[in-house]
This record gives sequence, structure tokens and C-alpha cells, in this order.
Amino acid sequence: MTRLAFALALLLGGLALAQPDTYFAPIILRTPSTSPVGANAMGTAIWLPDQGIDASVSLIFGTGSGSSVPFKLLTAAPASVSGFPAQVDAVAAAPGVIVNGQVRTLLAIQSGGNVTFGDLEPQFVSRGPASPISGAGTQIALSATPGGGAALLVANGFAISRFEIDASGAQVVVTPGATMQVTPSGGSDESNTLVFDGISNLGFIGGRVQGDIYRFDARLDAGLPVFFESGLVSQGRIAAPVTGLALYNVPSRTYLLAANTQGITVYDLFSPTPLQSAFRVIPIDSVGPITAPAGVSVTNLAVNPTFRQGVFAVGDRTQTGLALLDWGLLANQVDGGPLTIDPIFDPRGLADGGSDGGVPDSGTPDSGGGGGGGGNPNNPAAGGPLGPGIPVDHGSDCSTAGGAPVLVLLLAALALLPRRRQRR
Repeated sequence: MTRLAFALALLLGGLALAQPDTYFAPIILRTPSTSPVGANAMGTAIWLPDQGIDASVSLIFGTGSGSSVPFKLLTAAPASVSGFPAQVDAVAAAPGVIVNGQVRTLLAIQSGGNVTFGDLEPQFVSRGPASPISGAGTQIALSATPGGGAALLVANGFAISRFEIDASGAQVVVTPGATMQVTPSGGSDESNTLVFDGISNLGFIGGRVQGDIYRFDARLDAGLPVFFESGLVSQGRIAAPVTGLALYNVPSRTYLLAANTQGITVYDLFSPTPLQSAFRVIPIDSVGPITAPAGVSVTNLAVNPTFRQGVFAVGDRTQTGLALLDWGLLANQVDGGPLTIDPIFDPRGLADGGSDGGVPDSGTPDSGGGGGGGGNPNNPAAGGPLGPGIPVDHGSDCSTAGGAPVLVLLLAALALLPRRRQRR
């Protein structure tokens, strides 16, 4: 072996060791092909019912190609929402907001270059404002803020603007806030997705061209954004474009889910090394794997009996539909200790002084706190442990994530994908 070949072998070996763990997560439900979601700019958003009502009646909106289709989160069957706008480019949802005097999930609707707001009672009720927010060709994100208000972030080419939302009356009142300019590391990227938590002020923005992800304080007045991750230097963790970002935010833990061309990448934001401990998830079933999901959304709440430990959804452009996965099954697949499972913490109670999810205003995770189940997967209220799953890079583990049929399904699907063996 020549010196050059030996050096290349060492380099490639080092890169292989640095590759993240990859897990196949079984798709529990898919939305029917008879109710397709537009494949262009596909996104997802979860609507939760009023506090005190079982979250099993939640809806999930699949949006793409200028329209939005609602489905029942429990069954993935089509839902009927009267009064919803026909032209919809994006939907964002924020539980725990005081809407017309009641704590509800506020919806932001991007349509025709403008953003307006509304809620479901159960029909859609538009609440303005009288002068819509201009949001043509942009990404939007919505979140509750302390005291029952809300905030909307609008991103355009990595320029982020904040709007304070008062929905307590019959018509929404909008107050423009701060703005921030993110400078991409390569200078040529453009924003593609946005997420933030208005209680902890933790925000992330993802890029289309290079797959850059930046972390920022959602108030937009507490310092410049911090470079978090990039497809160019991530050693296989993500690849451009980043099509969706979501936060699993409970008192004891915060995870960032990033949909990208590599699958769903999950970062533990409480970890001292969130990049090194990140792993990839590839949703899979008999239809096939979703290796390049379009958008992602998640709720920690139980959607009984199908998703008793939380659910997350991704868009599948190939099938022009949504795929629903069980958070509890994924949580117990992960080597080195399961992910936090907390179906008790209720984000709909934020207007009543609920927890901030364990992330203080600085945006730096703290030691956590209460929140019902406390993220313990052995908590009976969380349904108890479900057993290990099948990590792609640990071929010696053949235990089942959901019974023999799931094992057979996953093993059959593995043959469709290149298998890369990794070591820690």
C-alpha cells in the first residue's frame, strides 16, 4: 500500500467512525392517497384542542402546493374543517394562547403573500388582523408567549422579523417587533424553515442550499445568532435542504428535530455535545423508507390509544402524504439510554403559567424541573418501556420494536437501503 493510499484509508476510516447512529423507525400510520397533500414546499402543523379536552381529537395539517389538508392525528383519516381558506401556503400552530377570551391553539395562515390568524371552534374562525402581515415567499413560525400572548416570526432570506400577537379579543392585534439578519457561513444559503419557543426564547432557522442551521434568541434583541450545524461539515448528520424543524420541549429535556435529505436528525439540546450525540431517523414501512422527509412536527401529548407516548409527523413528497410515528417507540430504540418521554406536560396550559420546558431566557438548557412524568420512560403514566428497536449500525441487535410483524417488515425494508456499519 502506498503512503497516499494509507493516508486515504486512515481519513476514510476516521470519517466512518464519525458518522452518526442511524435508526429505522416504523411508520404507524399514513394519510390516504385519496387525500393527497401537495408535494411542493410540503409542511406539517399540529392543532391541539382546548385544554381539558382529550388530545386524541387533535388535527394535523399537511400543506403544500398552495393548499392545506387536515387529518385526524389519531387515525390519519381526512378531517373536515369548514371555513378554512382555500389558498394556503403555510400553516403554523401555537397552543396555550388566549384567543377571544379562551385558551386555545392559535393558527397562523400564510396565503397570497400575507399572514392572518384564526382558530377552530371547531369550524375555522378568521380573526384578522385588519392589515395582514406581509409574508410573501417566506417561512413562518408561531408560538405562545408568557401571559397568554403569542409571537410570529417571519424569515425571508435569513432575515428574521418578529411580530407580537394579541389574540385575546375578537380581532388579532399585531405589533411589529425586532428584526435580525443571519449571515450564512458560505454566504449563499437561503432560509427554508423556522421554529422557536416563545416561553424559553429558543429559536432555530434552517437553510435550503447548504443545510445551515442557526440557533438564536427568539426576542431578536439578545445577541447575534450562533452557528449550530451545517450539511457541509456535519459528517453525515444532515444534508441540504433542511425542510423542517420542530422542538420536543418538556420540563426535563429539549430535543431539536431537523428534517433533511438524510432523514430526521435528532439533537439533544441538554447534552454538552449535541452535535456528537445526534442521530438520524429514517421512517419506514411496507411502502418504503422516507429518506428525504418534507417537514416535521411533534407533540409530547398522548394521542390514545394509537400514540400513547406522543407522536411526530413527517411529509413524504413521493407519496404526497404524511407519515405518523410513535415518539415512544423511537425513544426506546436509541442506544445509550432512551430519549425522554413525557406525555403529561401540557403545552396548552402555558397561558395559565405553565412550565417553560426547562430552557431559560438565555436559550441555554438548565437542569429541568417538574412537569408530571419528568421524562421517565418507566413512569406508569407514560405507559412504561416498550423495549428496544433496531438501530441500523448495530447489526447484532435484532430485538423487535413492535412485535414480530414489525421486525419482519423492517428487515425486509433493510434490503432496500445501503447498510453502513459504524462503531462508537
